[in-house]
Amino acid sequence: MALAFSLLQGCVNQLLQSDMEPPAPEVEVAAEPEPAAVPERSFPAETLYALLVAEMAGSRERYDIALGNYVQQAHMTRDPGVAARATRIARYLNARQAALNTSLLWVEISPEDLEARFIAATELAQSGRLLEALEQSNYLLENHSTPIYQSIAARAAKATDTQREQLVEQYQQLQQLHPGNTELLIGLGLLYQQQNQPELALEKAREALAINNELIPAAVLEAKLLSQLKKPEEAIKRLAELLASHPENTRLRLQYARLLASLDLAKAQQQFALLVEKSPNDPEMLFSLALISHERDQLEDAKELFERLTQFDKRRSSAHYYLGRISEKQQRWDDALNHYIQVEPGPDFMAALLQTTDILVRGNQAEAANKRLSAARERFPSQAERFYLLEAEVLSKHLHLNSAEKVLTEGLGQFPASIQLLYSRAMVNEQLDMMGALETDLRTILKYDPNNATALNALGYTLADRTDRYEEAYVLISQALQIKPDDPAIIDSMGWVQYRLGNYEEALLRLRQAMQAFPDHEIAAHLGEVLWITGQKEEARLVWEEGLKLKPGSRVIPEVIDRLQNTETATPAPEDPEQ
Repeated sequence: MALAFSLLQGCVNQLLQSDMEPPAPEVEVAAEPEPAAVPERSFPAETLYALLVAEMAGSRERYDIALGNYVQQAHMTRDPGVAARATRIARYLNARQAALNTSLLWVEISPEDLEARFIAATELAQSGRLLEALEQSNYLLENHSTPIYQSIAARAAKATDTQREQLVEQYQQLQQLHPGNTELLIGLGLLYQQQNQPELALEKAREALAINNELIPAAVLEAKLLSQLKKPEEAIKRLAELLASHPENTRLRLQYARLLASLDLAKAQQQFALLVEKSPNDPEMLFSLALISHERDQLEDAKELFERLTQFDKRRSSAHYYLGRISEKQQRWDDALNHYIQVEPGPDFMAALLQTTDILVRGNQAEAANKRLSAARERFPSQAERFYLLEAEVLSKHLHLNSAEKVLTEGLGQFPASIQLLYSRAMVNEQLDMMGALETDLRTILKYDPNNATALNALGYTLADRTDRYEEAYVLISQALQIKPDDPAIIDSMGWVQYRLGNYEEALLRLRQAMQAFPDHEIAAHLGEVLWITGQKEEARLVWEEGLKLKPGSRVIPEVIDRLQNTETATPAPEDPEQ
């Protein structure tokens, strides 16, 4: 039996590779300890048969059977060699729960095995059991092996506040016992960063660098913190110095490129080009370089890079989305549509659908757009409300107002209590001059949500602007302002209703306040009108000029100017009472 198991172990070694868990994001992990020698032992025939079946299954790529048999036999035999192999198979297959269970079994069977401890610590950290991972890491440190304090700290970004506070306390105690341990210093720096204490985090990163000035993880952490503290130039200078000493360090160059992207796209592009040259099949590097080329309006270069990305599963949809954007810029509408329809559900799906709808509606193919969105609603019923809103938004943008109202009404048939659909239909009805329908929808919103400041303000402003129900409008806008006292749109509405009520001084006060808080062409139109009416015509002109600079294509300001000037022209001069 001993000879048979030796042969069996040889088969396992061919089947498996000791595939160490990738490090947590942006953290370097120490090398895994060398596997301990496994003593030979005899097994019952049933166990040997199960393990041989596992090997045969592995050779036929039935890894599920191989893993199942090994896990079962690890628990049945409690043999450290079988537990180790079961763990390695699980990790090779990325079967996280099985890897965690068998690694803990392995530690239980062979508590002095440093490889078992290392893998258990890694798997515990991966599963979020950070305090238990810390215990395993402490054992590694005490037994002169390399702990994984950085990885544990990195995983704490997704931990609860309580769990993170416990980790900080334990890391602080450990640092006092081991003041020169750079793993602990960097780990504590990461934890302080997560606790939004960048100054303390920077202090720990620099303590680690004082021990080893070329410690890459510490240097990367320092650079990130300097950037966070609004000192990007200092961060870039530090990384550039390190990169000169370590030109082959991909992680360092990647961090340098990312920091440059916030300050100098041309230099960032050069760095990402070097990264792509070194790793031509890395979709993330390709995507970053393609994005920068697109941002710099180097459309042909961006197009070539995005086309390369379509060959990879990862980022394929994003590549098609940006290829669609490029085609739109080049007015190749059919190509744009072809790319957009290849964008799968994910971060770019809604944006691609929006662009598709826009192209079709702009091209007088609203019916085709409706069919696509109807299909999307059937395919993704949980997102149906968003699809109704999207379609109505595009139809309204291109002034297909009756169609937009029809779509929103259809949506409300399915989602009668949808505040977003009710509000959108109210705004469309305002453009259609259907004041009664607008008021009905906004009051329905207020029935569901009496403190909805947006609906209160919209109804109040509409009543002040389009009717003579000024007192009622004032009450509604006052309610909205109580809920959101700093909202520039509501402050503007209050200024406008005060103007309608004849309170010019209060109107000017509010409108100036709104314009200062949020410079906008519509607020400028209101402020300019009140200034004009109160005789401050020169200032009114200056305000309108500022508004037109904010939005050169504004239709609101010219309409106000024409109306006021025409009113003055049409008004006869007052008669002299002495004539």
